[in-house]
Order: sequence, then C-alpha cells, then structure tokens
Amino acid sequence: MRIMKLWIALLSFLAVLPSVESMASVVKRIDVKAVLHKDGTAAIEEHWLINLDDSDAKTEWYVEHRSIDGIHIENLSVVGYVPGQSGLVPFETLSEWDLDASREEKAGKCGLANNDQEVCWGFGDWGEHEYVVRYNLTNLVKAYDTNDGFNHCFLDMDCTVEQARIVITADDGILLSEANTRRWAFGYEGDIVFEGNSIVATPNGPLSKGKRMIVMLEFDKEMFQPATTSDESWESRKQRALDGSDFLKGNAEEDDWGFWDWVLFGFVVLLGIFAYFCIDLVVNLLFSLVWMLLCAAWWVVSLAPLRKWRKRKKLGIAKDNYFREVEKDWTLVKNKTMIDDLSYFYGMSNQNVIGALLLKLMAKGDVTIVREKYEQEVREMLKIVHPLKEIDQNAKGDDRMACHVLKLLTLASGDDLVLQPKEFDNWCRKKSNKTDIQNFMKALEGKSDDEYTQKHAAHLFGLKSFLQDFTLLNERGTMEVGLWDQYLVYAEFFGLADQVRKDMETICPEYLQLSNITKSLDASPTVDKSDVIYMFSDSIYTATTSAIERMADRSMSSSGFSNYSSIGGGGGYSGGGGGGGR
Repeated sequence: MRIMKLWIALLSFLAVLPSVESMASVVKRIDVKAVLHKDGTAAIEEHWLINLDDSDAKTEWYVEHRSIDGIHIENLSVVGYVPGQSGLVPFETLSEWDLDASREEKAGKCGLANNDQEVCWGFGDWGEHEYVVRYNLTNLVKAYDTNDGFNHCFLDMDCTVEQARIVITADDGILLSEANTRRWAFGYEGDIVFEGNSIVATPNGPLSKGKRMIVMLEFDKEMFQPATTSDESWESRKQRALDGSDFLKGNAEEDDWGFWDWVLFGFVVLLGIFAYFCIDLVVNLLFSLVWMLLCAAWWVVSLAPLRKWRKRKKLGIAKDNYFREVEKDWTLVKNKTMIDDLSYFYGMSNQNVIGALLLKLMAKGDVTIVREKYEQEVREMLKIVHPLKEIDQNAKGDDRMACHVLKLLTLASGDDLVLQPKEFDNWCRKKSNKTDIQNFMKALEGKSDDEYTQKHAAHLFGLKSFLQDFTLLNERGTMEVGLWDQYLVYAEFFGLADQVRKDMETICPEYLQLSNITKSLDASPTVDKSDVIYMFSDSIYTATTSAIERMADRSMSSSGFSNYSSIGGGGGYSGGGGGGGR
C-alpha cells in the first residue's frame, strides 16, 4: 500500500508538469533584424510577441549583450503595449534603469541595466503583448588580420521561443553574397541561408530553454571599415567557434588508440619484419612479374605510344625540321596543351608556362630582378616596375596571360612593389584574394584544339629542335633583340633556357647587353639563370594551386557555406548570453 501511494504521488506530480510549463512566460515569436554598417555597427530591430504570466511576479523583460569584446548598446527605443492604451505606444527611455522598481513604475518605460549590457523594458501587465525594440550594437564587426567578421549570440532565452528568426543584412551599399561572406550558426537545430542579400537563420522548431542562436560571419577585407581591430587572428577566433561543432565531425583524426589497436599494430610490425627477412625475394619477384605483365597488357591493349607516334608523323613532326619563327597566333597555354596531347608519357609543367610569361614581362620592362636583404641574407626578388591592378580587356593571348601574372604580382608585392620571399604565398592565403587567384588558374587551363594542332604542331616542335641546335646553326647573322627575346621565352617554355642563353652568349655576346631579359637575369649571381626563373614560377604556381586546393578541400560546412546550423560549438562569441522575464 505504501509503494502504491508513492507511485500515485509521483504520477500526480508528473501529470501537473505540463500545466506548470504552460503557465510560464513564452515568446510566441521573435524576429531579429540586424543591419550592418560600414564602421561595424549593427542597427538591431527586434519584434517580440510574448505571452507573459503573473505566476512569479515578473516586472520586466530583458535581453543581454555582455560587452566582453568592446560591444556597446546605444540609441535604445521601444514601442509596445502599455496598460490602458491602445496600439503600440512609444516608451519613455530612462537614463538609469531601476531593477527594483515595481511593475507599475516600469510600465511604458525602457532603459539599460547592469553596466549598460542589458536592454530592459516594463511589460506592465500579463497576457499576450507585442513589442518592437530598436538599438545599436557598436563594434559588432571587427577587423582581423585576414578577414573582418563577428561571432555573436543573438538569442539565449530563459524560456521557450516558439518561433524565431534572425535576418542579417548590410547598409551603405554593401551587398552580402556567397562570394564575399562565409556563414556559420551554432546552438540550435535549423538553417542559416542566403535570401537575396540577406542571411537568414531559422530553427527547425521551438527554441527551448537553454538553446542559443549564435551566428558567425566572415567577410572579405575592404567590405567594411570597422572602427575596432582585434588583436586575435581571425583563424584563431574561427577555430574557437568551430571546436566542438558538427562542422568538424568526420574530419578529425582518431588519435586515441585502445589496447587492441596497439596489439594489431604490433602484429603488423612483426609480420612486416618476417616478410622482409624471409620472403623478401619472393615478394620482389612476384611484384616484378605483375608489373611486367601490366606493362605488356597496356602496350597490347592501348597502343598509345604507337598511335601518338603515327599522329606526330602525320603532323610532320621530325627532329631535323627546324622552324625559326615565333608565330603571332601562338599562345603558351594552347601550345602547352598541344604538347601534352602529343607527348608519349609526360607533358609540360605549368611552371614552364609561368616562367615564360615572366620573361615576357621582363622583355617589356614590366618586371625585373633585384637583390635585397631579407632575414639577414641577400636574396633575389621580383620588382614590379609597371604595376597593374586591372586586366586590360583589350589584351589577347599571351599578352592577356601576362597581365594576369603582372596583376597578381602587383597585388601581392605591397606598397614597395618588391615581392619578398613568402609574400606571394601569404597573399594567396587570404580569402579576399580568391577571385583573382581563380581567374588566373582558369586562364592557365587549356583545351585541346585539333585545328590549332594541325596548323601549328610541326612549327612548334620545329622551333624546339631549332633551339636545341642553336649553336650548330650559327644564327648570328639573324640577331634581332625582339626575336631573340622570344627565343628565350620559348627556351624557358621548353626547359632549354640556360642552354640557349649560353649559346646566345657564345654566338652574339652583345645581345646580352641589349635585352631587358638578360640584363634582369644578370642581377642574379646564379650560374644557371633558369633556376632563378623556375624558383619564381614554381613559387607562384605552388601558392596559387595550394590556395585552390584549400578552397576545394574545406568541407562545405566548415568553410562557411553550410545551410545548416550546429548544436555544438560557437565558443568565444563576442556578446549576448541571456534574456527573458524577471
């Protein structure tokens, strides 16, 4: 009987829990709109529909924005329900808010409390009422080293929010888009999506007590001119928010090994030692046999080398078919693609193309090599003589590609226009530069063109043969600076630059004093001048390729392109952190 009474009491208690919850204050709907200004200030407008109860003698409603990161609340105004009046009535904004005032004294009034970190207004009476709250959050968007942005908690209520919505947009002619803004949301299950030029965060259902709506946005540099600069790097701030989030799940490495993991590892090591000492010979023989069988099968089935040999023969490509001109409608990108298609095994590297473009820029006097001190050591660096920040839309072919290279070098070299070691790589790591990098890499791509190949293959390979035998043909009588500069460009393209330059010095030493290319190369004491050009071209290609890979390798969510929020994560947010009735 005693146990039965306990069960009845427990069930009775559980039965009244829903009614207790239904008596509590509930936010029926809240719409938050944040308009970002150029200086980083956010103009906030909140529409509240609140069902207030009198069970705990509440006297006011509050929203907290803890000023832990230089954020301040200014220009507060409220319109809403006032007992005895109809419609939405403007509230009186008090210079000092008295938390201990009565409900009647707070009715129709608003103000800031707790060191101006809380927006407060009196609701005057219980029931379902509507309020519109407006204020500014200064210094919401801050300047960081590589990007501008914020991580802010907009909602964290001590009661249930049945419907919530946060809309973030910008003013002062700033248009937010997928191209210039990355987005993340934390603390709730729901969406964060672009709708036009606005970012909209919406939970899937009611926002229960304890759930938060934290939004982190990352902007390209120069979109805003924030009034404050953070000492913390953006990557550090972003990582603090992403730690523990759903965005990083599946990407983390499992570093903690259990007992059986170590047992299996030990077994594999012992098996490897046994195989090395006891069956090494058998394994090598089997591997060699399989490799030979695969190679033979490939030759029998594909006949690729034979087909390419026949194609080259049909095109008139032969070792002794010399060609002494550089045709006007040639382009380095198309020629690289053509050589790749006609190569037996390996094609050409993009570094060769970039190196050839650098020599074209040197020939025109747009770029030169200088030697300057860097980290206690004298190093070769590129100096931009004629800077270029916009592509010449009238430029075509190699001239347009050279413009792409010159633009990247100009933008990366800073105010002194001298490209120091690591400066280009650091520039490529900034997300604000991704469009220029993508445009360059896209321009570097070539497509097979059978008509172009039919027309130019024999002459292009003839030029290569001509450059390989330059000294044997004794071209002194045809020396012309412009033409020989083009020879050097294509020598770099074919990987013959150092040999051809030495040949030119033997045949016609005065050429070295007349060419901008050779004058620039003479700034380097390196014996193999092509090594210097390859150093520059390789660093350019490696940095741009790495930048593209970083863009592609990031998961859509951790890069800020996810349409969904994460319940976990969001740490280190700049403000917010509470709200409700009291």
